[in-house]
Amino acid sequence: MTKIETAAERVVAAARARAGKGLVLIAVDGMGGSGKSTLASAVARLDDAVVVHGDDFYRPMDADERAALTPAQGYDRYFDWQRLRDEVPTPLATGHDAAYRRYDWPTGSLAKDEVCAVACDGIVLVEGVYTARPELVGHYDLVVYVDTPPEESMRRLRARGDDHGPIDWEARWRLAEEHYLNTTRPRERAHLVVPGH
Repeated sequence: MTKIETAAERVVAAARARAGKGLVLIAVDGMGGSGKSTLASAVARLDDAVVVHGDDFYRPMDADERAALTPAQGYDRYFDWQRLRDEVPTPLATGHDAAYRRYDWPTGSLAKDEVCAVACDGIVLVEGVYTARPELVGHYDLVVYVDTPPEESMRRLRARGDDHGPIDWEARWRLAEEHYLNTTRPRERAHLVVPGH
């Protein structure tokens, strides 16, 4: 059994321990390239969970405006955490199904004809950097942090290449991630810390 499979079993066990209400909403956070999506997929295979990708909530923005953001501004504005909050955990918390339009990376806008539906039942994982930010953490039943050495995360990101368009990690996104990790400390607030390597 791989470390990710073992971690997925730990997440499922922790979720089942909280499953009294029928829905368990889980944040899966960590650095870019840490293994969040891989872990969420492994949990989904084990328990037929639904995965909501934080990347679907990238904020449409002019490229020049995005490039001018400081790391602190990037942390606050790269991803539309308000839309994520309003469209996923808020309706689920009130017993309603959720629905959202994902960010379309090739066009740089929200997908026009595609609505992602999330049933208010079972395990729902919201995976991505910034998903356990202080403004969202109270909406989750469980917060999981995927802990991977920065060098390994960076190696994975570089191997990934151009999957979301031009990635300028060191100059832009990575600095915003580091600001987030250093100022809000999601690892320290997590209910469960699992290895991503």
